[in-house]
Amino acid sequence: MWDLFPLLLAAGLIVLWSLVLFALQRRGLLEPRGLSVSPPPAGPFLMWKTVRGRRLIDRLARPTRFWRAFGDLAIVLVALTMAGTTLLLLWEATLVQTAAVRGNPPSPDLLLGIPGINPIIPIGYGIFGLSVAIILHEFSHGILSRVAKIRIRSLGLIFLIFPIGAFVEPDEEELRALPRHERARLYAAGPATNMLLALTFAVLFSSVMMASVTPVHDGVGIVGFTEGGSPAQSANIEAYTVITEVNNTPVHSYADFRNAMLLVVPGQNVSVVTFNPSNSTYVAYVVTLAAEPGTGRPLLGIYAMDVATDYYHPLTNPDRFGGIPGAALTYISLPFQGRAPIQDPAVRFYKIGGPLAAIPAPLFWILANTAYWLFWLNVMLGATNALPAVPLDGGYVFKDGIEGLVSRLKKGLPTEQRDRIVRGVSYTFALLILGLVVWQVIGPRI
Repeated sequence: MWDLFPLLLAAGLIVLWSLVLFALQRRGLLEPRGLSVSPPPAGPFLMWKTVRGRRLIDRLARPTRFWRAFGDLAIVLVALTMAGTTLLLLWEATLVQTAAVRGNPPSPDLLLGIPGINPIIPIGYGIFGLSVAIILHEFSHGILSRVAKIRIRSLGLIFLIFPIGAFVEPDEEELRALPRHERARLYAAGPATNMLLALTFAVLFSSVMMASVTPVHDGVGIVGFTEGGSPAQSANIEAYTVITEVNNTPVHSYADFRNAMLLVVPGQNVSVVTFNPSNSTYVAYVVTLAAEPGTGRPLLGIYAMDVATDYYHPLTNPDRFGGIPGAALTYISLPFQGRAPIQDPAVRFYKIGGPLAAIPAPLFWILANTAYWLFWLNVMLGATNALPAVPLDGGYVFKDGIEGLVSRLKKGLPTEQRDRIVRGVSYTFALLILGLVVWQVIGPRI
């Protein structure tokens, strides 16, 4: 049974928010300010509509040849992302009833990409990163709308307590009248923009920011001690130091540490050498190892951290993660591993070098974490919107693609019959995607 408190808290806040919106709506305080609730009369969504920004979009859309080329590239990117994300969901569906997943099933709040509700998304970085991702996503739709000579009725933001979205509202009739290829450009622009932004911020984070970071010392960091009598703590080993040697076996990596622990037994007195980053000194301790309940494995009684920075640029050493696919999954899953955002105590085990060392360390880590979360949230938004499920952008691209395919394969088919086939295929895929997502929560609990 998962912890219901976060969901109940979120539900309570949304109910309170809706009551406030209802009261403001009844008093007529929203509409004069360009605000409206959706669905009326109490939301929970608050929409702010404005015509400001249309001139900016018109100016940005002037190099029409460039934006048409971008739109064509966007269709390809969305098609690849659509296929990759769908295959990933299918693969994950085969894993949900394995012992590892059933033993630790995902919580439903992990499916909600809302900062403060999803426990792995930090509120500050989450709100900022999601706002940037959504605003640029919608701006790209607006630019491609103007390139296609479609009027923009309004622009605005969507609030659910926090800003959770933005929108550009093109003229629906003009949009439906567009040729399929131009309409696909318009829909594909949003997810493609997110994927290109994700690539940009990934390069910034890994190749610029984290390329300047190295461990204070090779080895294994001690971030804390186990409760109930830790052998290491009883031997006066200090937290936030780095283990460099276990029983005369050098420890340069987490793998070395594991291998060294395989050479000792519970109850044995072993020497442990640590490096203290605060004063750059080495200290040797003698520790009497304990036995892990159930397995009998030797224990130091520490919470250990692999201080290697490979996790933050895994493509430089993909073999460590089982190849390029494993390296990519490791990079995306850093929040699930507790490695993003990078904060205390992890930052104690790293030093910043090169030109970026001139930046104060607290500011450096804020900038680095911001870059990573801009990558992560753009990937999530782009990949989700690329799925072949209406009303997502990828769903409309997929629907138009199916319509074009049916028109070529069955020339002369009556329009009504063609539309029925297209709707049937589109709805089937939309239900398939929804089922795959829900299965990740329900499957491990059946």
